[in-house]
Amino acid sequence: MAIEKMVLLKIIGSLDNMHSILKELIFCENAHLNLNVENSSVYNNYLAVHQYESEIIGSPLYHAAIPDNIHGGCGDCLNSVEELSQGMGIKLKIDKELLLEGNYSFEQAKNDLSAIQSAIGGKVKEINDKKQQIRELQDLREKIDSIVDKDMDFSKIANLNYFDYELGLLSKENRMRLKKNYENLSAIVLKIGIVKVSSENLYMIIYPRQYKDEIENILKSLSWNRLAIPNEYLGTPADNLHQIDSKIESLQSDINSLIASVEDEKEADKKELNKIYNVFKLEDKIAELEQKADFGNNAFALDVWVKESDKKKVEKVIAEITDKYKISEKTPEDLGDDVIAPTKLKNNWFSKPFEMIVKMYGLPSYDELDPTPFLAVTFCLAFGIMFGDIGQGFIYLLAGLLLRKKLGDAAGIAVRLGASSMIFGCVYGSFFGLEKEQLPWLPGLVEGGPLTPENIPMILVAGIVFGVLVLTLSYALGTANSLKRGDIEEGVFGKNGIFGYLFFISFIMTIVALVGIIKIPMSLPLTILLISLAVLVLKQPIANLVTGHRPLFNEGAGSYLTESIFEAIETILGTLSNSISFVRVGAFALNHAGLFLAFMVMSKMMPNIFLQILILVIGNILILVLEGLVVLIQSLRLHYYEMFGKYFKGGGVAFKPINLN
Repeated sequence: MAIEKMVLLKIIGSLDNMHSILKELIFCENAHLNLNVENSSVYNNYLAVHQYESEIIGSPLYHAAIPDNIHGGCGDCLNSVEELSQGMGIKLKIDKELLLEGNYSFEQAKNDLSAIQSAIGGKVKEINDKKQQIRELQDLREKIDSIVDKDMDFSKIANLNYFDYELGLLSKENRMRLKKNYENLSAIVLKIGIVKVSSENLYMIIYPRQYKDEIENILKSLSWNRLAIPNEYLGTPADNLHQIDSKIESLQSDINSLIASVEDEKEADKKELNKIYNVFKLEDKIAELEQKADFGNNAFALDVWVKESDKKKVEKVIAEITDKYKISEKTPEDLGDDVIAPTKLKNNWFSKPFEMIVKMYGLPSYDELDPTPFLAVTFCLAFGIMFGDIGQGFIYLLAGLLLRKKLGDAAGIAVRLGASSMIFGCVYGSFFGLEKEQLPWLPGLVEGGPLTPENIPMILVAGIVFGVLVLTLSYALGTANSLKRGDIEEGVFGKNGIFGYLFFISFIMTIVALVGIIKIPMSLPLTILLISLAVLVLKQPIANLVTGHRPLFNEGAGSYLTESIFEAIETILGTLSNSISFVRVGAFALNHAGLFLAFMVMSKMMPNIFLQILILVIGNILILVLEGLVVLIQSLRLHYYEMFGKYFKGGGVAFKPINLN
């Protein structure tokens, strides 16, 4: 359950070396820029900067460029490079190796960019302008094409003496508002088309010219999206579409001619533009970091988080640049609650894909235990119990292996869930729904299959036992997390702590004694149940008494007890819900077998072997897709609502190393 150990490094150096130091921090890709600076004196670097400056008095003053100006200059240059690459059809990419090849300065890159712009900049700009014209014409064409009556002549309407008209788009909400105000509108509103790509309809509004201002105000209040058709396209929509298609074809021909004229320079300029782009991206990132630094007269300071294992690596790269630097370090434990350290999860090959499921709920905070290893095991067990089948599990495993490059962690999860399904398929003796009755050679620990009368209660009880075990571990993790934070009240006396677990397990044992499954005196679990419930109600005064805090009630006894009693009722209902929820684990295992049994019965009703096989194949496909999805959702629900609520809060800040991307 590992979270990488972090340290906060305060890097102080000479302004002469700032650019080089920041560049190496970017290349290292292991330093997280700290942004949690609110209301904390930890990041006040002015004293540290001036102390450093006092040690190097006599060094020449260095006047740094203003970061805002650098950032603006880089932004303009980046835009120019991107426009050139877009026009030439060149795909730019970040390539750190290009920046490590040799000394290629920002000024050299600007000069080379200027030379390329002088040579082909005009043609590329013309290409981009024509492409933009094509996009605008395609948008206009799509809207004109939505007009139902293609023979409507707009030029005749435009020549009316006393009336004017407008075309435009209205959303569904604004159409309803327009209908309610028809009596206040001195105009005719006609729906003339439906734009397929949006939820808006195309309307024509014809109105007397004397009411022009009034109509415009009403339309403005309805978020009227006016469709302006250039005068050259006035006429029927059919004519307009033909004219637009001809114009697009002409523009595309011009673009092809221009592209052909710069094709010779394209290959030569491709690598050069990519190199220029990378230099500008680097300078842009350096300027961004400079804006986060604190400055003295001739020194700067920057706070970064690094993994404890990378601390020496960062110090080494800075030492190779200069000896005029100071690095101090503090751990999150030294800093206490003043800071939020970033979280980087560290898991083995089996657990790592399940980080995706954890992060969907929330990232663990730095001072929490990482739930990923625990979730990886329990998720596979829950899925396997509910969806145990050798053949269907193999399909999931195979799909995960084939799609691992495309789907990444999701494919890794599919592989593990498929393997778990195959293992429990061996327990149940199931292969694509067929059991030992049809395939005697199948392995199986459950004699007769899950649906035999003697096995049904056993499988349901197994689901409850699984629930009790995983909830026991959940309470243990919740207690450990609370005690790790120093929260005695929740860790020992809270509903997710030690006494919360005693209440839960005594509740289960009381039901067991009541039903008579195990012969134990009911008075024992019932007594523990009542005592633990009383402790849960009085957790705050008891915790304050144990730790020596006064007063016993932080905000008054009356308000505390009222709130605590309602919380106790919620705990009782939650415990009952937790217990019942895990019955579903066994129920889904029975449902899995029952669903295939239904397809088996249907297949036996078919007149020939081919139809019988077809029904079984369709049944397996539906089970793999639909039931597999339902079981996956049920597994997520058990973890998110029944288990995570006891030990996992989330709220962590992701560790994001500084890099060019």
